[in-house]
Amino acid sequence: AALATTAFAAPVGAQDEPSSGGVIVYGDWQPVSQLNPYMTNTVTNFQATTLVWPPPIDIDTDGNYVPDLLEEVPSAENGGLVVDEDGDGFTLNLMMKPDLKWSDGMPLTLNDHKWTYDWAVEMLKSGIGCGRCAAFVPLVDPTAGVEEDADGNPVTDVDVLYAPENQVVESYTISEDGLTAEVTFRQNYAAWRDWLASYYIIPGQFWGDIAPEDVATTAVPGSPALPEIPASGPFVITGSSSDGIDYAPNPEYNASDGPYLDGLRYQFYGSKDGMIAAFLAGEIDLALDMTQADFPAVSQVDPSIGRAEVDPQWGYEHLDLNFMSTQVGFDDPLVRTAIAHAVDKQKLSAVLFPGAGVEPACSPAPPSIWYHTETTCPEYDPDQSMALLEEAGWMNEGGAWVKDVDGDGESETLRLKMCTSSGNPTRLTTLGVVAQDLAAVGINTPIQTEDAASVYFADWADTTPETECSIYRGSYDVALFAWVFTGDLYGDAFYVYHSSQIPSDDNPNGYNNTRIADPDIDAALDAIGASVDPAFQLEQANVVQQGIIDTVTEIPLYYRSETTGISNRVGGWEKYNPSTAGAMWDTESWFVQE
Repeated sequence: AALATTAFAAPVGAQDEPSSGGVIVYGDWQPVSQLNPYMTNTVTNFQATTLVWPPPIDIDTDGNYVPDLLEEVPSAENGGLVVDEDGDGFTLNLMMKPDLKWSDGMPLTLNDHKWTYDWAVEMLKSGIGCGRCAAFVPLVDPTAGVEEDADGNPVTDVDVLYAPENQVVESYTISEDGLTAEVTFRQNYAAWRDWLASYYIIPGQFWGDIAPEDVATTAVPGSPALPEIPASGPFVITGSSSDGIDYAPNPEYNASDGPYLDGLRYQFYGSKDGMIAAFLAGEIDLALDMTQADFPAVSQVDPSIGRAEVDPQWGYEHLDLNFMSTQVGFDDPLVRTAIAHAVDKQKLSAVLFPGAGVEPACSPAPPSIWYHTETTCPEYDPDQSMALLEEAGWMNEGGAWVKDVDGDGESETLRLKMCTSSGNPTRLTTLGVVAQDLAAVGINTPIQTEDAASVYFADWADTTPETECSIYRGSYDVALFAWVFTGDLYGDAFYVYHSSQIPSDDNPNGYNNTRIADPDIDAALDAIGASVDPAFQLEQANVVQQGIIDTVTEIPLYYRSETTGISNRVGGWEKYNPSTAGAMWDTESWFVQE
């Protein structure tokens, strides 16, 4: 695991009690592209939305589920989780905190949570592409309503697919005052806590008037509509542009103490170097979204300005191998395994994190998360890599590998396009090292970068078949990025690895961007989803994690640690939240200390 260290303790004389007033500026090296939390899947965007629309429950910095808008986290002990007598199905008894309001003064109740769920169903039926809607509306049979057209292509009847009888949520019954509800699940569903922790309540009084095809363009920086969207969290948006977002306290917020600040400013930078320079100069209070490789640069900050921290994250950096890339043989497990044997992870760690003691990753789940299991990975062995390529029918001619892939008499050269997000020197260095390793076994690997939010991670609806380096469109051979986990095994794995989640025109909401379709992994994921027994889930997690390694769906490189620059002005900061809740999960507790 990564060696986690802290450069400086909290500044001498730090305040214990919060004071009111002042503005904190936090920055990211990537701009925000989308503020509707159901139309995005990037950390940068969630850093803009969490403080405005929090989820019903949250995950704290120690990885515990804690209440946010709900009175308590449902459990068997408090009566919030009641399992059916036959063990197949359960009921959640939800209790909302009383007297909550939206920033426009309207009551905030469980009616709003149910409205958000129903809205997500309608968004899915519209077919525009809403990946997080699909995760929020789990299905009994994700293949229901799928038939073949006259040409043999799959066509989905969305009314059948998302019909009430095909949803895992069987009923949602709310009390007259909207403060309590019974949510009945027709079968066991392992991700029920994630169902409450990862999907925000959004205001129906605003989004109910927006057509599905206009949702993606309504909540973007610079849109005049943003300040009009009611907030449920501690802050409201007051203005935005391509450079950043401004926030003010929500005057109706009473879910907890605070907020204490007069405002927040989210500042965007075009590169990490620009953001780090601004932090070192004392121009911003928090520098976010960095890896351990950035720690040496951030730790150069003058102690009179701030400090650098590096904390373990529930995430890992990895290479995705695209099963659609048949022209380079990625439909052949021998070729994918050859790639894995060619990558020297130990050398990569030494280049990226000299002297930090960062060990290479193997299991797709980081050691600090509860469902981590031990796995066995292909070892660095360039000779074995070349032997596997020969076994797969590739011939080495003049230092390059060639093969008649299509059987048309024309030879293809094994040349991989490696993609990653732009503006990230660590990822460019990573791909540079990997390219050297692959070149050593005769594989040429050009590197291409694209903007993270608008291209690389953009959803199906925001891209086309011609979009290059889109992970969801599959326009790459090898893709480098990180996954950050919520703590819910099923929610973290099903949508990424189950064959029903392969994205396509017919299934624009899928997140299985490698296009893996492995029956053993599918069966284990289905078994996890039908259980609420953590011990059984852990057993099946081993099948999933080893299956990912054996099929070489991806190549885990290292477990991430998050570097954060924190100015001495920031009070109320504990440490970086290792889960997808991220840095902004508790901004109501922040204050300015002088």
